[in-house]
Formats: sequence, C-alpha cells, structure tokens
Amino acid sequence: MSSNKKAREALESVYGRRCMFKMAKIAERIEAVGGIKTYKKFLEEKRYTLKDIKKLEKILTYHHLRHKFEGGKATIENGAEINSLAHTYMHSLPREHEEVINNMLREYKNSIECSVEFIDNLDFPYIINTTVFIPDELNKRKRKYNRAKEKRKWQEEIEL
Repeated sequence: MSSNKKAREALESVYGRRCMFKMAKIAERIEAVGGIKTYKKFLEEKRYTLKDIKKLEKILTYHHLRHKFEGGKATIENGAEINSLAHTYMHSLPREHEEVINNMLREYKNSIECSVEFIDNLDFPYIINTTVFIPDELNKRKRKYNRAKEKRKWQEEIEL
C-alpha cells in the first residue's frame, strides 16, 4: 500500500470522505479574487462532457499541500482530499497560483476542529473531539427504486 493511499485513508477517517476543494468553495473564492484562471474556464478549455465531469468529481485523490520535491511528506497535516478534476486543475496552474489555493485548503482544514491522537503505537488514528459540519444534502442518500419490493408490499396488502 502506497504512503499516499495510507495518508488519504487517514484524512478520510479524520475529515470524512469529501472533496475539500468543493467544501471550501474554492472555485467561487477564486472567481471573487480574480487574477487566477478559474475552475470554470479550465473546464471549458478541456471540453469535458457533463458525464466525464461527474465521473471525475467522484474520484477523490490525495493532494500534497507542500510538494514532495520540496520535502512534503504524505501526512494528514500536509494533505488535502480533493477530486481528480480539481487536482488536475490545480497542477495546471503556475506554482504561485497553486500556492494561493493550497493556503485556502489549509485555512479550510484549520476551520474544522479536529484532534488526532495515536494510542499505544496503533497504525490508525484515534479521533477525539471531532466537530465536522456536514451539509444536509450530503447526508441524504438517493434510494434506488425497488420495483420487486413494492410489488411484494402491494401483494401482501391485497392478501390481507
């Protein structure tokens, strides 16, 4: 198992499985700041179809806030979990623009109150005093319509 995968799993255990790029509303903040190529413009240039965008936004990757070649390790503190499309976007930007977005990600991570402790040299983090705000739309899962289940339910009602 690669160290990036372990770090991504540790991030998921602390912050939950979600795209920090979306949760921090970085695309909107970049448009407000100006001077940096926007996420929207990047998508227009790449000419992704809506189906491709939805597929790529579901795949979460580990992003180093401080690059490996600069000495950045694959840790919870140095990482952010973002979707693969946002990851491609960030690496298409010049280094100074990417650093602005990395600072926004750091700010978002600091705004979420979490404390992680390692107990008795275990390989997994033990989470204490976690406060994570999950929007209602993330809590709601779409239920697939089960025709057979509905049919059985109606048959039972008819038999009674």
